[in-house]
Amino acid sequence: MDESASTESLLDTFLRLSLIEGFTVDHLRRLDASGAGGFLPFLTPRAVSLLGKAKAALGSAEAGRQAETVREACGRLGIAILPWGGGDYPVALREIPGAPLVLYRAGKAWTGGEAVAVVGSRAPTGPGREFARILSGELAAARWTVVSGMARGIDAAAHRGALHAGGTTVAVLGCGADVAYPREHAELREEILEKGAIFSEYPPGSLPLAHRFPERNRIVSGLSRGVIVAEAPERSGALITARLALEQGRDVMVVPGNPWFAHTAGSNRLLREGATPVCSVADVQEVLGCPPPGAVGGVAERVLAALSRELQVGEIAEAISLPVQELLPCLMEMELANLVEKRPGNYYKKLSAPGS
Repeated sequence: MDESASTESLLDTFLRLSLIEGFTVDHLRRLDASGAGGFLPFLTPRAVSLLGKAKAALGSAEAGRQAETVREACGRLGIAILPWGGGDYPVALREIPGAPLVLYRAGKAWTGGEAVAVVGSRAPTGPGREFARILSGELAAARWTVVSGMARGIDAAAHRGALHAGGTTVAVLGCGADVAYPREHAELREEILEKGAIFSEYPPGSLPLAHRFPERNRIVSGLSRGVIVAEAPERSGALITARLALEQGRDVMVVPGNPWFAHTAGSNRLLREGATPVCSVADVQEVLGCPPPGAVGGVAERVLAALSRELQVGEIAEAISLPVQELLPCLMEMELANLVEKRPGNYYKKLSAPGS
């Protein structure tokens, strides 16, 4: 069998197994270890059930037809199928507990790197939402990819902040990558597809069922070097993401909240339990470090292209069509990276080009 045929066979196997909801790389390892002679004695009843379904699927003509249907749908919709261990499968996700056997990706190719998750309440306070938007914009301007779940509230603010700053953002869905959920985020989804990527472990057309959202949170944290909880009440999916991040060895950071507000009771509890407080992009970079200077992109590249001569901050903002308040955090980060020099009168001078 040649290499391409072997790859096709592996993809077919992985697709068959991944269509058993709940089946992960951990179960694949158990299936391999159990061999043809039966199941390992320490497996839970649910795991035994999944492995039984897996063994049946590997020899099932119906499972083969379902896998082919998924491949045809992905081809039609322009969705990439990323099998675990493949070159396009995000590197940071490969070794987490319960890694998805198959990922579906819409949008641009993205295999990971300098990424940080920003998560929080679906019904945040106005200041909480605004701070998440601004912080995400600053992170994007500082060359971080912002990861979130495209839900209402903090998630949407995080994506919009990164997009407005000209950076990259990645969304992880609890439904098919082709499904706009919630419906009012259809336009946001299109913006993310233009400048970033949307991932899901569920095949196209999968509905946004309630149990799928806690499951996807392990992917949000798994793609990221750290997780920032911007604002969360005591019962919040963001707290699940924080717990999973700790289990994966990721850093957990929290934006401190007003102790009188129930909206921040959960995030403040994380602080009492040892999470790191963060109030700015500088705080985040103190925890995670800075992305390599060669990775400069987004707004920074546009600023450098505009600085053929010294320009005042308002002139730069006009040249790249970005509000001054969104531009200033990027200019600060570019100063720290020795890419620009601030001159008297709020003028800026280019010092070097990205990657030089």
